Amino acid sequence: MAKNKSAWGLEIGAHAIKAIRLENNGGEATITDFACIPHGKPLTTPDVDVTEMTRLTIGQLMVAKNLDDQTVVMSLPGHSALARFAKLPPVEPKMIQNIVKFEAVQQIPFPIEEVEWDYQTFVSADNPEVEVGIFAVTKERIQEKLKLYAEFNLRPEIVTLGPLAVFNAMSYDLSLPADHKPVIILDIGTQSSDVVVADNSRCWIRTFPLGGTHFTEALVTAFKLSYGKADSLKANSAISQHARLMMQAMRPVFGDLVQEVQRSIGHYQMNHPESPLNTVLAVGSTFRIPGLRKFLGQQLNVEIERVDDFKRIRIEGREAADFSANSMNFVTAYGLALQGIGLSRISVNLAPVSGLKEKVWAAKNKWFIAAASIAVVGSAAMFAAPTLNHQHLESLDLSKITLVIKKGEQLQSQLKEVNAAGNAGALSLNMERLLNERNVWPCIVNDAVQSTLSANPTDEVTATNFEVIQKIPAADRKRIVLENLSGKYSFDEAANKRNIVVTMNIEFANPGKKTFLKDSIQKWLRDNADRGDKVPYIILPDSIALSGELSERVMPGGSTGKGKDGQSAASEGDISLGDSGGVGGIGKGAGTNAGGDPNGGGDTSGEAGSSGVASGSSGRGRTRDVGTKIKAGKANMSQGTSAATEAMSEATEPEPVAQSETQTEVTKSSKAGNVTAVEVVFDLEKFAPIEDEPTVYGPGMTVYRGVIVFTVQLRDGSTAKVEGTPTS
Repeated sequence: MAKNKSAWGLEIGAHAIKAIRLENNGGEATITDFACIPHGKPLTTPDVDVTEMTRLTIGQLMVAKNLDDQTVVMSLPGHSALARFAKLPPVEPKMIQNIVKFEAVQQIPFPIEEVEWDYQTFVSADNPEVEVGIFAVTKERIQEKLKLYAEFNLRPEIVTLGPLAVFNAMSYDLSLPADHKPVIILDIGTQSSDVVVADNSRCWIRTFPLGGTHFTEALVTAFKLSYGKADSLKANSAISQHARLMMQAMRPVFGDLVQEVQRSIGHYQMNHPESPLNTVLAVGSTFRIPGLRKFLGQQLNVEIERVDDFKRIRIEGREAADFSANSMNFVTAYGLALQGIGLSRISVNLAPVSGLKEKVWAAKNKWFIAAASIAVVGSAAMFAAPTLNHQHLESLDLSKITLVIKKGEQLQSQLKEVNAAGNAGALSLNMERLLNERNVWPCIVNDAVQSTLSANPTDEVTATNFEVIQKIPAADRKRIVLENLSGKYSFDEAANKRNIVVTMNIEFANPGKKTFLKDSIQKWLRDNADRGDKVPYIILPDSIALSGELSERVMPGGSTGKGKDGQSAASEGDISLGDSGGVGGIGKGAGTNAGGDPNGGGDTSGEAGSSGVASGSSGRGRTRDVGTKIKAGKANMSQGTSAATEAMSEATEPEPVAQSETQTEVTKSSKAGNVTAVEVVFDLEKFAPIEDEPTVYGPGMTVYRGVIVFTVQLRDGSTAKVEGTPTS
């Protein structure tokens, strides 16, 4: 058990982050602080970026509460982990660990080396059998959680299951004795529900995938509402004038919930016939739905008591009412904090051992520093006498020595400047090879185009016949524009990997907002993440995300003509191109040959350019020769690159690409010459705009803009090291 004086229990739920800080005062828990910070939107809302929404809410918590140097205990929801229970034969205590490990291998449906697992034994004085609970989570899943928490310097010492925390909270708060009568704790969460049985200090858990979000979805279907409105309606159902209609809509979910609870109770009693289950405690905000508790009680033939307040911890003062109103939501956080201060009955910990070692060493650093300081003071004392004996040297003429020291400092400074310039030159050469000889950047540009084309712009809009386009209602003209493409190169020394973080600025008029981008561009990137040796990198699927929120504007009616950023007001039937050139636009080359005779004339139709443009009309394709610019400190160097890269196979490789206006900026760390990152900006705005033309957007149409980011990781050998120069 943990022996901390105080600890924070932190539960990241689907609606909010709940946190409680407890202190251990002579075996009694005292609450000293708490927080309940709701997410901007429930994590179960369709199209919500769960990771980004969680990141934002954790950031709010860290601003509101100081968790630095605090013991933190966090939970995993029951549906994301595994709980198995078994009975062991009577054996000597020293043999239990080996038997449990054998049992774990049989019970856990993953290779044992791929999971973090722990166990808890339950022993009754009147029963020679030993029961054991085995709890596990895949290493991949828990590392994903811990990586997000580490962004905020949150490194929990203990990670356990939410249902176990609920058991610990209720066992402590109700002061259940060792021989207490069985108690069922029913915790209805957002995505799933937990049936927790507390029986003679034993714990049994079953989780099933039915929760509050299923009630919300029933309202969405019945009343044709958005998820957010339906969730708000459910939360206020107790005072709603439509409560009866809502109950009828949610009745099928009520029935499913009763069946799952009955199945759970029946399974437990089949294995423990000596333990009749008659007491049920209701936990979770879903029990605020009017009639739910009464309906369950009637169907299960038991009295259900809702946990509205705690008996052994309380908040005094003006925050007391706020804490009491949210008590039923703090049960899991309560149990987590109890385990952190050593007052829990179950002490299962699924935190990786490596993470615990890092935290222990970090905590010991201050003691190492103190010890080193003492050693320095001791050493100084040893040499105090010789120092005092040589104080008379201060009266001597030391001007020559001073001049030599200053000269040496000047030479060191000059050497650092030379080394910095040398590193910058080496980086310049490396980046030129990275972007040009190895075809890395052309491949990235091609992928950006192909992913954008996957959005399937309307064929007629990509045609060159204005009359054909004018016949299409403006609202039906599907158009998507890749406005800007940039990349930031970095070298991960620890993993010895080279990465480029790619940013795509997208404008589109298709309906669906985030769902549209997720089902088109982001899906294409994920589906084509690893294509073997066809491209010199892999796209990291977990890095593909929409950065920030989409901006939107409604097109006005009236005048035509191109406005800022290639946007314009237009009347129905008008046609144009933006300044950026884009998929579904008409013949705009941006950074590559978009097709057609670059000098005009001819009857050639252009193909999609590698920088994100669709078909080019005759005479509108453009090609630009550019250079690669490298900046490092005070040195400015320009290294011209070739006009076009080597052509690649049409079926599997990017098309030939003329070099875009690419700017490569070298960022230095605090140590001179230590280059940490390089940013490559493919600026489509730099290209000469095509003459004014009418817009394809019609009045009243909504136009969205957003930013998609993803990371490509270069394959081994995709960048060659320049002899005698650094490559990072």
